[in-house]
Amino acid sequence: MRQRGILLLPVALTLAAIGTLAYTITREGSMNVSAVDAQYDIEVARYLAASGLQVAKWRGSLDDCDDDEAAYGTLKLPGGSVTVGSAKESKGILTVSITATTERKSVVALTRAMQMIDLDNPKAATFIGKGDEDTTIVKNGTGSLANADTLTATEDAAHPLLLFKLSPELDRASIIQADLKITKKSGNNSQPGRLLAVHRLTRNWDKNATWTTPWTNPGGDYVAAPAASAVIDPGSGAYNGIYPFRIDTLAQVWANSPASNYGVLLKPTALSNVPFISFDGSNKPELALRYYKRCT
Repeated sequence: MRQRGILLLPVALTLAAIGTLAYTITREGSMNVSAVDAQYDIEVARYLAASGLQVAKWRGSLDDCDDDEAAYGTLKLPGGSVTVGSAKESKGILTVSITATTERKSVVALTRAMQMIDLDNPKAATFIGKGDEDTTIVKNGTGSLANADTLTATEDAAHPLLLFKLSPELDRASIIQADLKITKKSGNNSQPGRLLAVHRLTRNWDKNATWTTPWTNPGGDYVAAPAASAVIDPGSGAYNGIYPFRIDTLAQVWANSPASNYGVLLKPTALSNVPFISFDGSNKPELALRYYKRCT
């Protein structure tokens, strides 16, 4: 139930430990030990403060987002301690004032307002687009391929597009897991190196999209680094079934900024005219999410 929050504790400790490592490296290469010591102590205080903020956010996100039940106070960390002077929650925003003090008495004070998430109540939802929220853009092709029951993938010649519109509850949620699933319809080829990659689209489009419209770059405007990829027909024969893609980071981008959700482009490598089932067919593409919603 609290796995995401629990993970914040080692993160906080790691932040403090980084300061220690930075000091060791810097000190060995410096002739002015006193100056390095002083600077090191200030940096440790900053790391402690950053760690304290994360722990305060974690504690505030427990107990159904009720900060009155969160156990604050003083937290001991490697290199010093962090004390929460005040913490107030309003409409899901936790405002925290903390003071970090190193073992050598350097002090850093911070006040931050942070969005809390409800770590006590993990949620799950599955999204499936409408028939006009997917299409295949085809090089040298004309017309729209929306409302067809298949999406066709061909290297450098046919790119399927999919849009999953998320519910408002996902706005600024914390994604635990995001699974995109599409189903291969048919095909008998089985060759090494056959891949299908998921790329985040960076421009709005509709069912009338083509290879060149509305894009700046022919074939679609998308993030070059794939969010995930899968081997097509991985065995000795054709596999006409479900292909899963784990896209946690991409879904988190959409949750953090819903306006940036333009869907995904499926980019094939070494594929030729391989059909996948669209939103108009059976076994439709789906996006299954597990998440913690933001506190309100």
